[in-house]
Amino acid sequence: MNIYKIADLNIGVESKYDFTNKYMKDYLISDTKVDFTVKVTDEMREYEKSIAIEDIPEPYYELTAILRSICEIILDKYNGFFLHCSCLEYEGKAVIFTAKSGTGKSTHTRLWREILGDKVTMINDDKPIVRYLNREFIIYGTPWNGKHSLSNNIKAPIKAIYYLHQAEENRVVKCDPISSISKLLSQTILPDNTENMHSLLSMLERLVTDIPMFDLYCNISEDAVHTVLNSLNEI
Repeated sequence: MNIYKIADLNIGVESKYDFTNKYMKDYLISDTKVDFTVKVTDEMREYEKSIAIEDIPEPYYELTAILRSICEIILDKYNGFFLHCSCLEYEGKAVIFTAKSGTGKSTHTRLWREILGDKVTMINDDKPIVRYLNREFIIYGTPWNGKHSLSNNIKAPIKAIYYLHQAEENRVVKCDPISSISKLLSQTILPDNTENMHSLLSMLERLVTDIPMFDLYCNISEDAVHTVLNSLNEI
């Protein structure tokens, strides 16, 4: 069993494929203390294969099973949830861009890196984890970092969340709380039991109360980045 530090938790993972260890190597630790353990079974791998929208190499079904198990346990016991997004650290805070796949989240954060250089650091480009700790929402990098493998094993308190829309002109519009929760629900894993669903909704309600969320209508330009920066300066 290997132990990984993910979202400030020591997670033991029992897996089948060496590829899993290589994929998660940046989060490997030598500590012997474990907060919880994920043991991947053939049944878990087969389930991920049965719901996959396309064929992928066998080891990836194991990785997906590990992520699903971690997210279920963190939601159940550790005040956290997975969020499909591209997020970066800027001036010590996390700026999150979420939307359905193919909208342009990765393209937008690439513009930030090109324009601002070392003033920004990628946290994760696909599947970070959010936790509510000490009255603060923190987002963490994870090994599951998208097709471009963009992430760092870091964390940052969340400053703002933007829901991306493709548009010809750049503008930012404040989201109302109900709309914000709906958007976030569409970008996470929904639990299959009532108690965990209640926990998720409670966290999201607190998140959209504490953290400003905006609709970002944008094109692929430098002005798109400055439009967001201007809105951040007003928070």
